[in-house]
Amino acid sequence: MPDDGGTDGIAASLRDVFFSYDRAAEFPDHGPGPEPDPDSRGGLVLRDLDLDVERNAVTVVMGASGGGKSTLVRTLNAIIPSFIRGQFRGEIDVLDRDATTRRTSEMAEHVGMVLQDYEAQLFGTSVESEVAFGPENLAVSIEAIPDRIETALETVGLADLDGRRSPAGLSGGQKQRLVLASVLAMHPELLVLDEPTSDLDPRGTRDLLEVISELAGATNQESAMANGPDPDTIVMVTHKIEEALLADRATLLAGGQVHREAGVREIFTDIEALEECRVAVPPLVEAFDRLGWTEDELPLLPDEAVAAVRQRGLNWDPPARLGDTLPGVPAETGERTGEPLFEIEGLIHEYETDRSAIRAVDGVELTIETGEVVAIVGANGSGKTTLAKHLNGLLTPDEGEVWWDGRDVTQLSMTEIGQHVGYLFQNPDHQLFAASVREEVAFGPENFGLEGDVLDERVDRAIEAVELEPLEDADPFNLSKGQRQRVALASVLATDPDAIIFDEPTTGLDAVQQDRFMDLVAELNRESGLTVVMITHDMGTVARYAPRTVVLDDGRVVDDGPTREIFATDDLDQWGLTEPHVVSVSNRLGDDEVLPALSVDELVRGLGGQP
Repeated sequence: MPDDGGTDGIAASLRDVFFSYDRAAEFPDHGPGPEPDPDSRGGLVLRDLDLDVERNAVTVVMGASGGGKSTLVRTLNAIIPSFIRGQFRGEIDVLDRDATTRRTSEMAEHVGMVLQDYEAQLFGTSVESEVAFGPENLAVSIEAIPDRIETALETVGLADLDGRRSPAGLSGGQKQRLVLASVLAMHPELLVLDEPTSDLDPRGTRDLLEVISELAGATNQESAMANGPDPDTIVMVTHKIEEALLADRATLLAGGQVHREAGVREIFTDIEALEECRVAVPPLVEAFDRLGWTEDELPLLPDEAVAAVRQRGLNWDPPARLGDTLPGVPAETGERTGEPLFEIEGLIHEYETDRSAIRAVDGVELTIETGEVVAIVGANGSGKTTLAKHLNGLLTPDEGEVWWDGRDVTQLSMTEIGQHVGYLFQNPDHQLFAASVREEVAFGPENFGLEGDVLDERVDRAIEAVELEPLEDADPFNLSKGQRQRVALASVLATDPDAIIFDEPTTGLDAVQQDRFMDLVAELNRESGLTVVMITHDMGTVARYAPRTVVLDDGRVVDDGPTREIFATDDLDQWGLTEPHVVSVSNRLGDDEVLPALSVDELVRGLGGQP
């Protein structure tokens, strides 16, 4: 829990901080100056910012994508202004050290950081060498390093991973945990995490958040990390509201300044402040606010909501029961389906390693019809991305067959399949290469033969759809990760495909962008019959937008059916999945024959309110 004030209770203090990535930027003589545009990398990113970070607490930093969150936390280990110079002014004290005059290498002894682009931190040839690198550079004794490696990997849930395995062959979630392990092995006092669970499955997210809470709250007698001190203070950037609720404190950024900073309950029941900062309102807060409950009565978590409903004696009228005509999902997607578009028969795919082959997909049988919206879910390493990459020929089966529209995918060129099946990668940087946003978006349709006004119209429409008009001349690699995600999406939309495969489509997007992005996808499905295959760990997105869910475990399909029925089961946890809060509450209010609510509207309606 946080300390009770005083200078000893403050881990970091920022005063009058201004920063711009433009080295020629001018700062105002008085006041904060003009408000920055979150969709522009010019101008002031931080302006007259003041913030105290409390010791012995987990503090989440939230706000609009591109709005300065990553910039703010980079000041805590002197990446700004020591490494990324830009234009800086202000005072920053971190762990009683002046972070404006220290080199990043000096601060690294005390402040550990997991970057938003975590893959940029990986360079070791093996898991063990990756974790050992930090302690080696801090001159930790050779005898102590193996214990640090073992403890760090165990802490992040990678104890069973072969230490000789190459990081390049790991799943996105495993890579993210490995980076955290490499940082923890250095025993930092302050741990800075920039979207540390973006590619983790729901169970992995929950487990990691428990570790984070233990690290921040551990005492010298009961340490969560053996053989050295814990980071007693953790600062975490996130867009995931359900994980933010588990922190101690929250900071909302808006316009390059701290809009609000307080305890989690105070922040996340302030609906007006959340909306002003483009932060998602917790679904249960939104639901019970619509039911007319006062701010101090609003529940944050399912346990609170269920207890409050029962105490008030409210009746629960579920959206459906087993055996009823099954209602669709809230987004009304996937309601008009047709002939099979993708057919997978006996698919097996293996990856070769130094020791043996790893079977990532094991005998999958799957059919996806035109016009469907299908979510593929499962734990990290369950084979989701490997399976999806067979749908557009990025991978070739070791055994089995994959058909698109009645044609063997392995017999089609990348140009042939690429005109019909778009693919948005888990990491947008894997498909970005052009010098400007507009060139990037135009590349696909131009290579498919479009030119002139037709090409310009297609590119304009795609850029407008993802709201990047002000940045069409910008270098994509100078944008935030959320912005780069939108560039990658626009480049796929510009090809006007029949089907789109999304791998973690909402990673790095703020609440407003997530809604707009998924609403756009839903509209394309409803109006033009776009087929959507969506790999995601965001169970709330699955509940609202995907009528059908396919669950993978250890490379095999272990469940496949209507999302509402799958969410009614008690088996999600064994597959590394967790229920969204709305689903959890409605499941617990009903009996075994009741199907759950999938949205805030359905929960409100079921409790007698007006959605």
